[in-house]
Amino acid sequence: MARPIPVRGHAALAYLAASPQRPALDALEEEELGVLRCHHLDSQVLVRTLGHYYPVDTLASPEGRMRAVSSQVPKGATVIGATALWVHTGGECPRRLTVAATGHARGRWRTLDISRTRLPPADTQTVAGLRCATLERACVDVARLAPPVEAVRAVMRARDAGASRARLLLALTHCQGAGAVGRPRAQRIIDAVMPPGQAQATPSRGRQ
Repeated sequence: MARPIPVRGHAALAYLAASPQRPALDALEEEELGVLRCHHLDSQVLVRTLGHYYPVDTLASPEGRMRAVSSQVPKGATVIGATALWVHTGGECPRRLTVAATGHARGRWRTLDISRTRLPPADTQTVAGLRCATLERACVDVARLAPPVEAVRAVMRARDAGASRARLLLALTHCQGAGAVGRPRAQRIIDAVMPPGQAQATPSRGRQ
């Protein structure tokens, strides 16, 4: 029979002491969710993004939202369309991740849509280390191609985030060739939501 090993009291207390707490900055693991889930609080503290749950405050900025999808963006791809609009303005994350990529980029995720669109440098920017369509280009692409209600909401979201009518129309002129599909409709929506001469709204801050 093995003899018990004596342990001093302070050593036992040190073992039982709480380990240093670390903030949750990424998607929560299943074990964490099992501890943290609360029926009445889930919708207030957790946000589902492309199949993973994130603490709501980690998605409070464009950089945080981009980091949430970064692991699913193929190397060298540019985040575009509804996903890029979400990166800039927040709100509910689209169910599919939309990117532009050239060459032989492949998606390993069922939630990934790859377009062969080439965006001009003026229509892209870097967010959290990844290329992303500008707010204006993301908006006009959604306004061109999305269902009507979503298209109108895209222009309203861009307007509320600080996009001007002039910059939206300039981004729309960059949609050439196959990318020109839906341009007339997008311009009509911009004209309706942001009529010529209308005062620019103050950009909202801290949207999610």
